Amino acid sequence: MEPLLLDLLLSYPCAEVWFDSELVGLEQDDHAVRARLGNRGARPAEELRVDFVIGADGAHSSVRSLVGIAMRGPDDLAEYQSVHFRAELAPVVADRRYGLSVITHPDAAGVLTPKGRGDQWAYAREWRPGQERLDQCATNRLVELIGTAVGVPGIPIGIDGVNAFAFAAQLAERYRKGRVFLVGDAAHRMTPRGGTGMNTAVHDAYDLGWKLASTLRRWAPSALLDSYEAERRPIGEHNVARSGSPSGARQTAAEALPYDLNGRIAHHWVARDDWQASTLDLIGVGLTIFCGPDSGEVTPPTSAGSGGELPVVSHVVDENTADALGIEYAGALVVRSDGRPLLSWPRLPADPSTELRSAVAATR
Repeated sequence: MEPLLLDLLLSYPCAEVWFDSELVGLEQDDHAVRARLGNRGARPAEELRVDFVIGADGAHSSVRSLVGIAMRGPDDLAEYQSVHFRAELAPVVADRRYGLSVITHPDAAGVLTPKGRGDQWAYAREWRPGQERLDQCATNRLVELIGTAVGVPGIPIGIDGVNAFAFAAQLAERYRKGRVFLVGDAAHRMTPRGGTGMNTAVHDAYDLGWKLASTLRRWAPSALLDSYEAERRPIGEHNVARSGSPSGARQTAAEALPYDLNGRIAHHWVARDDWQASTLDLIGVGLTIFCGPDSGEVTPPTSAGSGGELPVVSHVVDENTADALGIEYAGALVVRSDGRPLLSWPRLPADPSTELRSAVAATR
């Protein structure tokens, strides 16, 4: 994943990627943040003046510590141990190469996950008192356990490493302090139960990203940034609590989807001439207006905002899509760039500009 993300970042002329840098200090006022970078490797110490800082630096976040935001909740719920190894398992798993396989063999219960192309795998399990520790086993014992887990005793196995980490269910007491924001594991630590940790982190970053972009481009007032914590922290709180429960992985779709989707409009296939598009693919970088099939001549504004020119795009949808999105046939639904509804019209106004600008300005 990291090489792909790095290549993407380097493709943007506006982005700089620094290695061998360590954040050692943060000071801020109403106008900017001063970030002090320590000397690591060949890069000299430096001080930067920036508009905002995003702490995306994981469970032991330096950003979070430097601005004095505390984490609340247990950090010792259980311990998870895993072994990274190489083995020719393709003939063994055949067409059953899944993202996660639960091993129920009584002598080697755990989970097996692919960790890369070809022959890279991990065998992992939650450690319980009285059980042997994987990080204290001799190599031949690890080979024996993995052979039992995969069902092929004696298969050649190369051990690459063993690690252990504690289960935590913690939430930052706040997601923002002035011009400094927290996202991902810096804002919430979750156990693997339910598999919500990375999904929650990605959604945090997306939510904060479009709101910062809208603010910096003057498409929306700075008060929009207040909505980041208001909208994302309740999701983090729910998912942290879910991960801390022994039954956290066993929720129905009806229980989990409201928090996973967080109000986003439904996916529905829309016919576009000779191809199909999802309603989610039709959402633009600014506002998107989905117009009902009987909305008449559609003349939405091309922009709306509080000083800048917030892009607005519109799509006339068919009856099935209108029903899926809850749109009146003569009306319209306005959604934000993250797919959450902003405004609903029973009937499309002749000139939506004024109402759109009021809706943008009122977003909190």
